Amino acid sequence: MVGVNTIQKLALIVGLAVGLIDSTRATEWNVASAGARGDGQTDDTAVFQQLLNKAGAEGGGTVLLPAGKYRIDGALSIPAAVTLKGVFNVPPTPLHKGSPDLHGTVLLASAGRGSQEGKPFIRLAGHMACLSGVIVSYPEWSRKDVPPVPYPPCVLAENVKDVGVFDCCFVNPYEAVRLVRSARHLIRNVYGYPAWRGLYVDGCYDIGRVENCHFWPFGVNYQAADPYCLWINTHGVAFEFARTDWQYVLNTFCFGYGVGYKFSESSAGSCNGNFLGIGADSCARPVLVQQAQPPGLLITNGEFVGRWGSGDSVGLEIGEKAAGKVSLQNCSFWGPIDRCIWQRSPHAQITASGCNFVRWDVAKQGSAAVQIDAGAAIVQGNTFSLKKLHVQIGEKVRSAILLGNQAPEGLRVENHANQRTVSIGNE
Repeated sequence: MVGVNTIQKLALIVGLAVGLIDSTRATEWNVASAGARGDGQTDDTAVFQQLLNKAGAEGGGTVLLPAGKYRIDGALSIPAAVTLKGVFNVPPTPLHKGSPDLHGTVLLASAGRGSQEGKPFIRLAGHMACLSGVIVSYPEWSRKDVPPVPYPPCVLAENVKDVGVFDCCFVNPYEAVRLVRSARHLIRNVYGYPAWRGLYVDGCYDIGRVENCHFWPFGVNYQAADPYCLWINTHGVAFEFARTDWQYVLNTFCFGYGVGYKFSESSAGSCNGNFLGIGADSCARPVLVQQAQPPGLLITNGEFVGRWGSGDSVGLEIGEKAAGKVSLQNCSFWGPIDRCIWQRSPHAQITASGCNFVRWDVAKQGSAAVQIDAGAAIVQGNTFSLKKLHVQIGEKVRSAILLGNQAPEGLRVENHANQRTVSIGNE
């Protein structure tokens, strides 16, 4: 009869043997070793997907992409716990010489031309799927196509958690990254010049994070009057957030979009979150709030500039249907702006504290730096640089408090709310 100690020893030996077998399993696969050409001419879709599937079947790992130009005529699906990784460990920035100077790991996408529907170029198809270190370019793109030709999303994550996109540049997609019901996503070090929309988040119920993303005319010799650039500057959206619960956005920037940061509403709802160090330059609406949740939008250290050459840009517009709270702290507004802040909703509340209003009323129509048409507002501890109308309070405003603001030769206020406006301690 076998003793208990003997059984325990046998179990330990078997466990160690299984561990040794598991330790020999591959955790990295190289597309070049598997036959991918990377010559920009040969379709490498099948090789890529074969290795991605193999990594997924093995329980996860990394599919490595050496430097090269990989033509991908189809769509790619990254399984759970698998990373598709190129050579970049910083966000790549193609030089602009009329056409981008592509180097490193480059994926050439073409599927889906002409429609936003259809398969995304890359789907983050499982939990913890990741795309890292690549440039994606659409070789059939032309800046002569105005409006730009639609494509499905370049990267889509839907109904998955903990996915990531790191150190990538999406040179000329129609839409770069779309995240739907993708809790705890992390989008970091993503650059590019998406035409219609850079990043979209919806249905995220558990702390999504977006860090150091920069949508700017990479790969394009930018000219403000060029029809392609002008279309993006009047129709494009850099960042859009619909329903997302306590979204964190840190150190992001965009240039030359119709809307820099759009807070919209989907069937799932709207956004609340923390937005720190965000910037928008040459945007018709650097920030547009169509809706927000009651916990509100916390916007700190923002820098907002109107569309170059325009006379009607608004730094922060809160739409007529918005019902949440918008809190601005230590933000700055300058450049070609008509109004720095325009609060239009009877249901919303805005607080602007410690902000710097440098320039406004560029069309010389008598616009105020801060225009409150309705709802409630607190304007506190701000500085106004010009000897113009600083604050305009509409007759539908239910409560406005102006406290401790400074302006040359005193704060100029046009008050139509009568005693519903309280003004104390202003210069």
